[in-house]
Amino acid sequence: MINVYIFNFTRLLVRRNPQIILQPNCMSDAFVNQVTLDCLLNKELYNSQIREKQAKKINKEDHRFYRKRTLNLFKEMINKNSPENLFPDVKYAYDNFVNSAVNYFKTIDNSDIIQAEYAGLDSPADNPAAPLLSVDCSANLANSLDADLCLMRSIKMETSTLDKYVIRTKTKKKSGIILPQQKDINLLDPGLKTKGIKKE
Repeated sequence: MINVYIFNFTRLLVRRNPQIILQPNCMSDAFVNQVTLDCLLNKELYNSQIREKQAKKINKEDHRFYRKRTLNLFKEMINKNSPENLFPDVKYAYDNFVNSAVNYFKTIDNSDIIQAEYAGLDSPADNPAAPLLSVDCSANLANSLDADLCLMRSIKMETSTLDKYVIRTKTKKKSGIILPQQKDINLLDPGLKTKGIKKE
């Protein structure tokens, strides 16, 4: 029953789209995609998706076409020489971009200053030469004991004594509570003004 439906639908598609070339017992991806779109997708939704794709393509072409003028306008706005007939939404977008960029640079500088304090510390992940207790399983194994160690984990059973169950408590004089201090980072350092800018 399903084969009859597919055959009838195939004849209908070939009549509508003669570009689709069908070979016996072979369904191309383009054919399957076209059948899926025709049968299962709402026509209005399909048309709206096609319009969105075309709008994005036009938008990319506009970006390329107006690139130099956009950069020139941005340079003028940075130098406070913006045109008198500038739309308010362009000014608003410029202000949002500048505020977001300043917050981004502050976050990056803050992170770099804090990370510089921990530059001398080694983490276990940075030290690959740390001894690991494992058997090399990549080579040919000599005996079955090596194979067992590769496949099964070994558990050491220790004899338990009463020392593990008896809890000894020693009271010491409590020291004062050490509260965390907020670090004062100078984000207005002159060195951060030109950080990351490539010299031409």
